[in-house]
Amino acid sequence: MPTLRIPTLAGVSIRATGRSNISSDRRGTVVSYTGRLILNGREVLSPEQVRADWAARGETALREADRTEHSDPAGHAWAKGVCAGYATAVQILDAWFKQFGPAGLPLSDIVAGIKVARAAMFEQAPPDVDDLGRLTISAATSTLLTLAGHLAVTASYEWEVSR
Repeated sequence: MPTLRIPTLAGVSIRATGRSNISSDRRGTVVSYTGRLILNGREVLSPEQVRADWAARGETALREADRTEHSDPAGHAWAKGVCAGYATAVQILDAWFKQFGPAGLPLSDIVAGIKVARAAMFEQAPPDVDDLGRLTISAATSTLLTLAGHLAVTASYEWEVSR
């Protein structure tokens, strides 16, 4: 069950689906929930929910790449790039779960890591890449930038890790 700590409830609207529990202590308010969490009208995903969402979306992109391989070269190139973006971001987030998070690295540093991976992907592209290759790289880097933005929302909250 994801658990989020909010320093203050002043001006915060909380809605959770599924089972939820809200309690307070000296450090703020703790919200645990089983479904989805809506804060001030915006859905907030836990790090675990982000990882599951990215993995599912990456699989969808892979199926789309397979589907368009022979019928739509541009669509295939774009879907391959989107899939690569999700796969890269999931690997970085997995490293945070397994190694860097337990060592104390904040999730916001993983946001920065995804942005660095995006820049490296763009800058290390071979100069002789063809148009479809550039389309794939564009899709991957665009996906990574979007995912970094989504993870930044999650990283802006304090999540309690359940062991």
